[in-house]
Amino acid sequence: MKRNTIYLSVFCIVLLTILVCAPILAEGRGRGGGGGAGSGVGGDRNTDISAILAGLSSIKFILGGLAALSGLILLKTVKINQNIRTLLMCAVFVLFGVLVVLHQPNPLRAVVDPVTALATGGAITLKKATMLAFIGGLSVIGAKLFCGWVCPFGALQEIVNRIPAPFQKKIKLPFKISNSIRISIFAISLVMVIGTGCDLYTYQNILNPFELFDWHFELVLAVLVGAVLIASVFVYRPFCYLICPVGLLTWMLEHISIFRVRLDREKCNDCKKCILKSSCPSVKAILDGDTVRPDCYACGVCIDACPKDALEFGIRKKTKA
Repeated sequence: MKRNTIYLSVFCIVLLTILVCAPILAEGRGRGGGGGAGSGVGGDRNTDISAILAGLSSIKFILGGLAALSGLILLKTVKINQNIRTLLMCAVFVLFGVLVVLHQPNPLRAVVDPVTALATGGAITLKKATMLAFIGGLSVIGAKLFCGWVCPFGALQEIVNRIPAPFQKKIKLPFKISNSIRISIFAISLVMVIGTGCDLYTYQNILNPFELFDWHFELVLAVLVGAVLIASVFVYRPFCYLICPVGLLTWMLEHISIFRVRLDREKCNDCKKCILKSSCPSVKAILDGDTVRPDCYACGVCIDACPKDALEFGIRKKTKA
């Protein structure tokens, strides 16, 4: 590894550590800065930033940041096979889905509700602005660090995906189709917001499985979660690729992420082992050098599968002319 890459890696890890620890140092000033209980975000910019920093000092965000930091360090230093990844996802599900109430406000509403507020002239609540800043910050530092290392519903889908499918019928959805569906759902929701003031995702919670972690078991939620889990046996993270607005946001942020899976073409012998062993549909696009590629959930399985160490979770290199 080149010295400059090492320096950049250390810099980004330090940056993520600051993201986790700085809110603790700012907590006292943030609470005394007039942020208040805050039903919305507005007014003096410094007050807003201090209030968001104070919100990030809660245990759920500290643990979430540490989980993402741990994921980044593991991806940089250790090869993660599918069995290790499954154990890690079990830990994420238990920690953030059962023990820690990371879903209040849940990630889906943290993305959807600010859009609704902007479209209807309403206020963006401080809690949702804080969650949105947390998701966005992690995603810029490393591709899908939130979705791949903190999100409990994403972790649950990965765990279920390890169940052998009947007749070995694992499916990799064409990204043009899955992403078109995801964008279309978001567009329909936006039209609903403009027309009725309600969004498609949270209307009767028909597309909001994060309510599961509030121990709500209404019929609509049970049908949604049951359908997603059944689909997860055959398809890798179906809700994330087909529906989730958080997945759509973090997919867009992947294009500017500091860390992401990258290929050293000189080392690659085109054996395709990474494609065969990975459930994620993004690996082929990475090998093909596609500019627009499917979401990569930073699982590290393709990196482990490569016998030539041609794949790594690192700083993007500029293509030589």
